[in-house]
Amino acid sequence: MNPAATPVRRLDLDWIRVSAFGLLILYHVGLAYAPYDWHIHSRHTFEWMREGVLVTNPWRLTLLFLVSGAALRFMTARRSAGQVARARAERLIPPLLLGTLVLVPIQSWIEAMDKGGWSGDFAAWWWHEFSLSGLSDGVPVNHLWFIVYIAVYSAVVVLLMMRPTLLARAEALLVQALAGWRVVVVPMAYLIFIRLTVFPQIGVTNTLTHDWYNHALSLGAFLFGFLVVRQEAVWRDLERYRWLGLGIAGLALPVMMLQTAHPGGGAFWGVPRNLVFAIDQWAVICTILGFGSLYLRQRDSRVLRYLGDAVFTCYLAHQTILVVALWLIGPLGWAAPLEAGVLVIVTIGGSLLVYEGVRRIPLIRPIWGLKPLAAGHVVAGSAPVARADKVA
Repeated sequence: MNPAATPVRRLDLDWIRVSAFGLLILYHVGLAYAPYDWHIHSRHTFEWMREGVLVTNPWRLTLLFLVSGAALRFMTARRSAGQVARARAERLIPPLLLGTLVLVPIQSWIEAMDKGGWSGDFAAWWWHEFSLSGLSDGVPVNHLWFIVYIAVYSAVVVLLMMRPTLLARAEALLVQALAGWRVVVVPMAYLIFIRLTVFPQIGVTNTLTHDWYNHALSLGAFLFGFLVVRQEAVWRDLERYRWLGLGIAGLALPVMMLQTAHPGGGAFWGVPRNLVFAIDQWAVICTILGFGSLYLRQRDSRVLRYLGDAVFTCYLAHQTILVVALWLIGPLGWAAPLEAGVLVIVTIGGSLLVYEGVRRIPLIRPIWGLKPLAAGHVVAGSAPVARADKVA
């Protein structure tokens, strides 16, 4: 099939994008109860969360980077490299500034007070964070690291667009390498390789200048999505091998959980654990992409259109709302099920309320990740049609 003839709508990618960000919000709520170092914790901590997070932890963000790269490919269809660079800057930089200067400092202020490291007010904390001494430790971005990485990876794509021959060759080689059953094996082999070689040395830091495993993983997924999204042969193979991916994932998940739960799970320098992690990672992604492509390409709905437009704003707002909510609710001493349920409702509901407010105010739409309103456009009860060129 001629890639140029491929439709510029991919509703399956919209569904995947919205669902993955929804899982991210629930995951962050779960971290408040997990035995890990997070921004703020509930008084309730559950050891079983070590295994529980493995349901989505290996693949969720990798899938988001892949979908973001695929969405960017649709954006480039009618734009030059310079136009793409400008569009990415206009979409990503204002929300990043808002988050860095306003949303993240609220989180870090509450975290500092909760952990006993600060007793002053928010204004004093903000000045401390952005003073010369505070900035010497870097600019805090918290969950907005994802936007930073998307911006940098988009710049990589812009550079590739300036070398169209190289881009076309890379696309052709990748499509050839993924033909048939190799669509399952080749990406899985790559993920196994970087998990066994790069991850043990560096891990995941979410610090742009020293996060080489994450770049190998996330930039790799971003470029994968960018290069294959318009190649129908790859998507037909993903559909064909979706059940194989599901079967592998169904075997890998309980093994990962046992490795995490058992004291000897990290034996042999962690090689078995990292091996199974990488296998599960691509098996789940392959499954989701295959089933999504087969069943969701034409499944439009008002819910999808609404959430497709709201998801970036909700992503910006959700973690600050969650941290504030837990800070206020935690001291009440509620039982864990009630507390967690309220946190989920407040976080999701509060994020949607923020979206409902900002989408109606043209002046602030861009800083909350929304496109400017067209001249004469009136915001109605439903958002514009969700398109595949929406990138978080």
